[in-house]
Amino acid sequence: MQRRVATIYFVFFLVMGASAYSVIAVADSPQMELSGEELAQGDSFQVGDETYTVSTIEAEEGSVVGELVWTNESARYTETVSSNTTLNPAQFAFDGQDARYTTTLADGDSVEFNGSAATVDLNASAGSFDLVRDGNVTTTVAVNDSFAYEGNSTTVYSVTEDGATLVWGEPYTIYADNATRTFRAVQTFNVSQRLAADSAVENQTVTRDDGNEYVVYRANGTTELLSSYLPAPDEAVISEGSTVTYARNEAVVENVSADGVRFAWTGPSENSVELEEGSNVTLSDVQHVVYFPDEEHVQLSPDVGEYQETRKTQDAFKQRQNGLWGVTILSGASTFLIIALAFLPTKD
Repeated sequence: MQRRVATIYFVFFLVMGASAYSVIAVADSPQMELSGEELAQGDSFQVGDETYTVSTIEAEEGSVVGELVWTNESARYTETVSSNTTLNPAQFAFDGQDARYTTTLADGDSVEFNGSAATVDLNASAGSFDLVRDGNVTTTVAVNDSFAYEGNSTTVYSVTEDGATLVWGEPYTIYADNATRTFRAVQTFNVSQRLAADSAVENQTVTRDDGNEYVVYRANGTTELLSSYLPAPDEAVISEGSTVTYARNEAVVENVSADGVRFAWTGPSENSVELEEGSNVTLSDVQHVVYFPDEEHVQLSPDVGEYQETRKTQDAFKQRQNGLWGVTILSGASTFLIIALAFLPTKD
């Protein structure tokens, strides 16, 4: 009798376990089917007017992550410069400016460097140029570096395939006028530099008892008021809406206030966004969902709702599978337990 009952339970649990396992074996997990091509690292694609590039895809702590990069060619920038700020020739320029000078060195030009001639060798991609003498590079000069050129202390403004542009001159101080919505740009003299360049006068001024500064002439020691020695400064009145050059950009004078002058311009901006499974990213004002089909590809799809629904279905499927595995394991364990109990000795 004992073994007959055991046989019945054995068959029951065997059928239960086999049935559960058969369902596990034939069931397929719902597949993610989204619009949008699968992209590998380095691939580019376009959404609207923007071109995006998958810069990285890598496995990280059991998950796959990536990065998307793009360049906004028309990003907006603004900067406010306080009144009474002095700007050098590399920072600020305007049409009709008298105290700012530029020149361009072409590839192969000969210039004087440290007392002897050197040849200009442009390297536009690096934003620099080499000075070559007797086939050897004597020095490398990059954008923003200072460079002595024909007696002038210049700044390397830019380096392109067409040449290296040098800029020099005296700075200008800006004075904002909130009432008229204009600002004055006034030449600020570099007195020590001017005196050093004039062989007729001493390199330093003297201050008399009257508190004024004087220039001293070398020939006879006579003096002249510094204010009389210096020429009238270059000056311009610039209004809101005018176009100037600021920080190497063609900028618009957007606002003049008591706080100063606000310049605005457009230019390229490098952008990036991290990619994580299931996260949402906005590309050209359109929301996309991130999906990694494997460790080497990513899919960016506007089917956000479809992704979420498929994920819910997959989670429910996984829960059912886990339940069936539980039935299979429990049935198997029960089967072995029944067999063991069936063969236990009985009392007569």
